[in-house]
Amino acid sequence: MKKEVVLVIIVGLFILSYVLDALVNPLDLPLATPFHYLLDPQIFTKYAFTTASIFIRALGFFLTPLLLFSFWDDSHYAKGGILLVLVGLMQLYALQDLATGAQVVPTEWSLSISLAGLALLAPMLLYFLRGVFSSLFSKSPATQTTQTA
Repeated sequence: MKKEVVLVIIVGLFILSYVLDALVNPLDLPLATPFHYLLDPQIFTKYAFTTASIFIRALGFFLTPLLLFSFWDDSHYAKGGILLVLVGLMQLYALQDLATGAQVVPTEWSLSISLAGLALLAPMLLYFLRGVFSSLFSKSPATQTTQTA
């Protein structure tokens, strides 16, 4: 899929989530962590429309760093390391925002950031594994010089 199409999809996901948020009231739940919302099935049934908005926005947050990494060849360890830091920061931000009640961003955005951070763990592991396997199967420079001589 072309990168321009992915960019349009990401922008469309954010616009769709914004429209869905405009149709419902803001979420006003006293949550200790974002995981309480994600693991409580009663909340899913009670706030189904808001949950859809959260998942759509989280998909946009998930695809954004992957699109940016598509412009960068190789360096699998660097991509995995950047995702590791990004995942940690996303989780810490969502926890702080909900715990302090700072409301810098709406609760729905904090939950989306946290959910996207959890989802980014899979590509992070894949980048690290790809880095390990690419370095295992690459030829060393010493082997290449002896073959050409």
